[in-house]
Amino acid sequence: MHARAVLFAGGSLLSLGLSATYANAQTAETAPQTTSPPSSASTNEIVVTANKREQNLSEVGSSVSAVSGEALKVQNISNIADLAKVTPGLTFAPTPNATPVYTIRGVGFYDSSLASYPDVAVYMDQFPLALPVMSAQTGFDLQRVEVLKGPQGTLFGNNATGGAINFVANTPTPTLEGGATFSYGRFNTIEANGFISGPITDTLGGRIAVKAVNGDPWQKSYTRDDRNGRADTIAGRMILEFEPSSDFKASLNLNGWRDQSEPQAPQRIAFVPQNDVSGAPAIAPFTYADGPVPYPQATYPNAPHNARAADWSTDYRPRQDNRMLQGLFRMDYDFSGITVTSLTGYTDLKFDNTTEGGGTALRDLDLRSDSGHIKSFTQEVRIANDSHNALRWVVGANYERTKVNEVTWLTYTDTSSTYVNGIVGSTYETRQKMTNYAAFGNLEFDVNDQITLKAGIRQTRAKRDAYAFNGDLPQFPILPTDTTFGGTPGVTLTDFFNAVYGSLGPLYGGPGYQIPTIAPGGSIILDTRGLVLGDPSANDPVDPDTFLTATTVNTRIRENSTSWMVGADFKPVDGLLLYANVSKGYKAGSFPHLSGAIFDAYAPVKQESIMAYEAGFKAQLMDRLLTINGAAFYYDYKNKQTRAKFVDPIFGALDKLLNVPKSTIKGAELEVTARPMQGLSLSASVTYLDAKVDKYLGAVGQTAVSGVLVPVNASFKGVDLPFSPKWQYSLRADYTFPVSSALDGFVGAGLNGQSSSVSALVVPGSATFGATSDLYDIKSYTLVNANLGIRSSDGKWTASAWGKNIFNTYYWSNATQAYDTFVRYTGRPAEYGITVGMNF
Repeated sequence: MHARAVLFAGGSLLSLGLSATYANAQTAETAPQTTSPPSSASTNEIVVTANKREQNLSEVGSSVSAVSGEALKVQNISNIADLAKVTPGLTFAPTPNATPVYTIRGVGFYDSSLASYPDVAVYMDQFPLALPVMSAQTGFDLQRVEVLKGPQGTLFGNNATGGAINFVANTPTPTLEGGATFSYGRFNTIEANGFISGPITDTLGGRIAVKAVNGDPWQKSYTRDDRNGRADTIAGRMILEFEPSSDFKASLNLNGWRDQSEPQAPQRIAFVPQNDVSGAPAIAPFTYADGPVPYPQATYPNAPHNARAADWSTDYRPRQDNRMLQGLFRMDYDFSGITVTSLTGYTDLKFDNTTEGGGTALRDLDLRSDSGHIKSFTQEVRIANDSHNALRWVVGANYERTKVNEVTWLTYTDTSSTYVNGIVGSTYETRQKMTNYAAFGNLEFDVNDQITLKAGIRQTRAKRDAYAFNGDLPQFPILPTDTTFGGTPGVTLTDFFNAVYGSLGPLYGGPGYQIPTIAPGGSIILDTRGLVLGDPSANDPVDPDTFLTATTVNTRIRENSTSWMVGADFKPVDGLLLYANVSKGYKAGSFPHLSGAIFDAYAPVKQESIMAYEAGFKAQLMDRLLTINGAAFYYDYKNKQTRAKFVDPIFGALDKLLNVPKSTIKGAELEVTARPMQGLSLSASVTYLDAKVDKYLGAVGQTAVSGVLVPVNASFKGVDLPFSPKWQYSLRADYTFPVSSALDGFVGAGLNGQSSSVSALVVPGSATFGATSDLYDIKSYTLVNANLGIRSSDGKWTASAWGKNIFNTYYWSNATQAYDTFVRYTGRPAEYGITVGMNF
């Protein structure tokens, strides 16, 4: 509630200032007049900052999709999940930790850890939102959203191998303005948006914007009378702009949000047991009170194919309490045609949630508690010359320091692991510190009126230090209710691993060798680097310090990279731009956050890279009534980072971070917008992708050797990259017409969809750890949205009715294995509502 109070107090003070200024302005005969630039409605143009300077979208020689603020409102786009539905080439996927994953043109990093840098960098007004979870509630009161496709390493950092998304907020207006919109929709969802903007003094302007959403649960349990999915969010933004002269400008952007919604529960669609549960006894000395009992997962029903149907634990219901506070400060100083820009940002985010893992009411790999704290500081300084020069350049440097602490309490009482091993849960913790330094430069040179040459380079040094712990933390005790199937209390990790390591000692160290005992509160992670499982003779002589138990993983990575780009633009005639670019981009390495028993599970992935080749065109025809943009591209993708299965010697199939040595992505895209008659706007876009693995040997199963589990590997050559549908498409039509001299009507409809894709690396026609390849399929789908309304001709008020997924299409955006179960994350069902808005 503290964040809400701060926003309310700040808004009240700013409102008083704006009102007083407006009153004074009414009597000031000499008040300066400011003319706003023409809107996209009149020019069919959107201004973007893809090159960190303002340009018309049609003049940018690269693939950029932009959605205006008005289009965001009309289509009810409030987050990147919605944006992905109308932007071909961009996909969104949720994870079990309720963290988002973004993919552009087949390039994305699927990992649920808070500390995982994305392949698709996200920005707010050119300030980096370093980690994906930071972007959860930023989509309100926006001028536009820019989606930059392809490696953006030279101007947008070393973690943009797939592309970048830049949210551009509305800024203070030269005159007093304000407005509010209220929506009521299905599931009793109420959304309120409001803003007030204008001058405070002759040199200071301000804007306050707020958004709040509250709604009833949308998911229904299919085994009992229960609901999940309540919406409860609030967000606010305050922007102050100070411009004492034409040479100097400073702005302060304060953002804050809080999300106490209930995270989505996945649908269980299959039973894929990872251990033999036909009657195996518990690990001695623990026994079941009544002997072997039926394994409850084996008879649990799968979810029906209904978007709302799901199940979740009643003991640890899905919940979250996440909040973010952010301050962004920018200064621009111009002297003699040279502009110095400084961007300083600080973000503080606290994350605390409980999520359902296995899609049942049982305790089947559920995150009883997942909490984290992120602190991120960024600083960029750049110098650029006047954009009207034939030679345009920008040079700069930036710095980022981000700290992430995450602690997870995992419960799996009702999994086959507990049935066989007796343990019921674990706690694990990571602390990561990332520091990045970079220097960059970019050049554009107009050879003549038709030809422009481009080049850019960025040198980056990335450092990451990681600490990892897995064991029994005192704040997460084994509770009396945490029992095995026969009623016997569960085993602590410490007790279990002391027993297991006692039997594994001779395997690793030879006859008579004993792995040191884990002390209470110690880490259970076993360091087996350089050892050969199942062959003690291959490890002779053995250093006892190799098996460091009761300790933590402390490791680091240090990486350097040089991103670059060269290209050329050609304008043979007015209204036609041809371009060709070659670029190289990098994404820094990463450490995981997971529950692992051996050091290898915590090994980092090294940096990935993409060599990208792209050629395209942008054509404006018929006096800008028709715009056609197209591009073709080819990516040589090396060391793709992903989260995939590996074989833990004790627990079998678990997750870890892995590199895919080589992949290839080929594709093309086409966008068309037209205004064939007054009031009618049409748009269509399509993206084609062929994204496949060229080289990767990965685990698809496991087998026992000398008492431990070892992987069964297979080649993944030719398999599709995850979240890379061959086709994505979008169509939209909007028509505005006069009803009377004072009223205008409007109607719009759109459809968007994709062909089938996969959610993970999987060999077609095979079974991976008991899960057949078809379980990973994300089926093709098409969604239809529509709106109808009326507004005053002077823009003072509007009223509309709208629908999203109006034909109630059943679809899903992710499918993943949760140990013994396989689950899907469905898209939302049909939603509809009404919206009214007022402006002054």
